[in-house]
Amino acid sequence: MAEVHPLLMAIIIMMPNHQGWGLYSADVYDMASGGPLGYFDIAFDPPTHRACGYYSAVGSSIVMRSPRWFQCAGDINDAMRTFHALLREAGHVH
Repeated sequence: MAEVHPLLMAIIIMMPNHQGWGLYSADVYDMASGGPLGYFDIAFDPPTHRACGYYSAVGSSIVMRSPRWFQCAGDINDAMRTFHALLREAGHVH
């Protein structure tokens, strides 16, 4: 929990039944150079397939002003893929 971005934590702890949500963090790397780009933090509610994600870039660059809510089909792996697709569409990652 200490690794999850504070903005995401603040949103999730305000949710009813937040204890049932899973919290996940994944490092993001550049495929060409292997260098670190940042990390995804995702809160996921398995019964409803509702998720909220935040992307932090390496360094001081702020990419997202607030976490983003989204729906996904499946498990946390699907949530990670969906969140990555949303970030690609927004131009935050390639």
